[in-house]
Amino acid sequence: MKNFFLAILFLLTACAPAAGIVTPQLVKVYVTSAASTRLTALYNCSTPSTAILLSDPQTADITIRLGQPDSLSLPAYQIGTDDVAVVVQSQNNIDTLTVDQVHSIFLGQVTNWKDVGGSVMPIQVWIYAQGEDLRQIFEQNVMNNQPVTSLARLAVSAQNMSDSVANNAGSIGFLPRSLETANVHDVYKVASEPLLAITKSQPQGVVNDLIACLQK
Repeated sequence: MKNFFLAILFLLTACAPAAGIVTPQLVKVYVTSAASTRLTALYNCSTPSTAILLSDPQTADITIRLGQPDSLSLPAYQIGTDDVAVVVQSQNNIDTLTVDQVHSIFLGQVTNWKDVGGSVMPIQVWIYAQGEDLRQIFEQNVMNNQPVTSLARLAVSAQNMSDSVANNAGSIGFLPRSLETANVHDVYKVASEPLLAITKSQPQGVVNDLIACLQK
């Protein structure tokens, strides 16, 4: 009987959590591709008691995006700013475009670079999917909510947009300036927009700590 109680005591001791070990609190975060430069800062702001899990926008505790959504009723905190610019391949000899020229190109009314002072070369338009923060910013500031040409090609992320424009001399798209590379150059500034951290409710605990750190 004594051996039986000793065995039970051993099992209870073995299963007990070690002193001083803290279980990290999970924080689900959704970051749009336009705001991907904030990922490093986000991880730097986490502590041993915080575990960051990249999530979808429906379940995220924090959504980080560029620009304000069309309808915003949730708490939002500015954690930075970034410019959105229309970009072309670095070898394209177009230096600047007017808003009317950009508008006409993305409508599909202008289809060759020679019509805006460039070389004789077809224009290949790139756009993001509906609902993306970058597309929303572009449509509000350039398109006046008119539809983009149906011939536009779809970029699945800001990185994909950058690569696609860089790999085709006739391409045109738009990017956050923080994501521009030497393979593209901007020809028109669309807007300067806030980087926002949006929460489902008033932030508390580690969520509040993360946002406060990102604001520094």
